[in-house]
Amino acid sequence: MTTPPGGPVPARKQPSLVPGVVLLALAGVLIVVVLVKPDMPDWLRTSIAVLAVVVVIALLLFSFRLFRLTTRRGSGG
Repeated sequence: MTTPPGGPVPARKQPSLVPGVVLLALAGVLIVVVLVKPDMPDWLRTSIAVLAVVVVIALLLFSFRLFRLTTRRGSGG
């Protein structure tokens, strides 16, 4: 096996899935809290629901970004 001129080609670093896992876990916890309906003021329940929606949107954006990154890498560009 021969190495290309200039030394071996460094392997590309795989994108981290940790932010996606954290967002998914946070969204799950927030959704469960809203669904269980513990004794809390309405403003707090509404705030948690809005935060859950924001986290789900962030998760979708992260997934789209990760998808775009991996498809570009796979096409050779």
